[in-house]
Formats: sequence, C-alpha cells, structure tokens
Amino acid sequence: MPVPTPGITIQNWRRYAAPKVDPEIWSAIVPAAGRGSRLGFNRPKILYPVAGRMILEWLLDLLLPFCQNIVFVLSPEGTSEVAPELERLAQGRCKIAVQEQPTGMGAAVEIGAGAVSTAHAIAVWGDQVALRPLTIEAILRLHQGPLAPVATVPTLMVRSPYIHFPRDARGNIATVLQAREGDEMPAEGESDAGVFCFRNNELKTLLGELRDSPAATGRNTREFNFLPIIPLAAQSGRAVLTPRVLSAEETIGVNNADDARKLEAFLRSSRG
Repeated sequence: MPVPTPGITIQNWRRYAAPKVDPEIWSAIVPAAGRGSRLGFNRPKILYPVAGRMILEWLLDLLLPFCQNIVFVLSPEGTSEVAPELERLAQGRCKIAVQEQPTGMGAAVEIGAGAVSTAHAIAVWGDQVALRPLTIEAILRLHQGPLAPVATVPTLMVRSPYIHFPRDARGNIATVLQAREGDEMPAEGESDAGVFCFRNNELKTLLGELRDSPAATGRNTREFNFLPIIPLAAQSGRAVLTPRVLSAEETIGVNNADDARKLEAFLRSSRG
C-alpha cells in the first residue's frame, strides 16, 4: 500500500502546516457546467438540493471563509440560472467563467485558472458537497506550509475505486487510472476526493504541458482530462503532497439521487 511522503495524516498534519490559512492568497475554482440529468433535475446540477440546501450553498459555506473569491465555470445556458443565486448568496465574492463546450475537466480548470489573480488556487468539483471545513483548512495550510509543494492532493485508499493513482518505486504518483476511460481498475486503489491545490502560475504551466501530452485525452470520452496533471507534476520533479486527511464519506460526489440520500445524514451531522 502506498504511503504519502512524508506520511501526512489526520493525526499529524499540523506539524507540516502553516499556522493559519491566508484567504488573501487563495481563490477557488469550481467546474460546474453540468446539468442534473442523472438526478432527474432539468437545471444546473449545482442548484440541486441536498439535505435541504442547494449544492451551491454547501460549496459557498465551505470555501468562502478560506478564499478571497470563487470562480464558477459554467455552461452558457447555466449562467443565467446560477448568476442570480451567486448575487443573492455571495454578492461580490464570486466570478463566472464560461465553458462554451463540454470538452472536459481539464478545459474547465484551464478556463477557471485564467480568471484567478491570487497566488494559489484550490479546484473543487462542483458536486463534492461532503468535504468538511477542517479538511479544506488542513490542505490549504499544508499547501502554504514549509514543504512548499506545487500541488497538494488529499487521497484515500478505497475499495473498487473509480480513480486510482499508481506509484513508482520511489513512491511518486506515476500515472492515473480511470474507470470511465475503460482502464483496468484494482480491487483497492488510491483515490482523490475532487479537491486539488496548486500554485496558480504552476497550474497554468502544467495545463499547457498537459495539452501537449497524449495522456490528456480520454480513451473513451475523448475529453481533455484534468487528473493526468497529477502524475505529470510528480514525474517532472515538482513537489506533490498527498496527505491522508479525508474520511470515506468526503469522497462521495452527488452523481445520482442515491448519492444525495447517502450524504444527507453525514452533511447534517458534520456541517449542519
């Protein structure tokens, strides 16, 4: 089983972290161009209600205390529905960047990064409502801390993974396997929770490098995938932290109504 270097866990992460989060140096990027079709919801997915609140509200409460602003990457048709909610809930704290075509998460993050002016960016998938404030605080403080990583990506060992990051003999992430792209997946794997921190200038550079790599294009989806940016960074000698500060519930995204039901009790107890 791979062990994150230098063995950062929920018990010891403060040893490697900055004293506190500095919101002035952080922006969040939230790719949220999808609609809630699989949820039986004919509106932008980010407006879907979970545990009595829209996904959007959960994400605003999670990210605004730690970030100067949030960039939402939306579809052209979704913009008209989401923009009034952002104005109502977080006036002046959010930006909208438009993804004209659904060409993949790599493209969405690239568009969002172009609207970021702070030194650091945290990207959070638009359906990851189960992330806890303590987890966000931990990874931001680690990213600001003395280890000075280029990227900080919390991971967790899970059974029947949808995503798996195999490692090389040195313990660095070597590649990424994705079930949706038809990769053969292990019985147990090292997965992410849809949250990634970067120095923003390095994020833009890495996305440019990724566009020139065949690994960027999904074999099945033909989309510009984002996750290959992690092995690209690690294998190019950049410092990538993969702290183990997640709980299993935090990895659950809202992909269908069953996911939403599973998360209701967790959200009410952990963030209610």
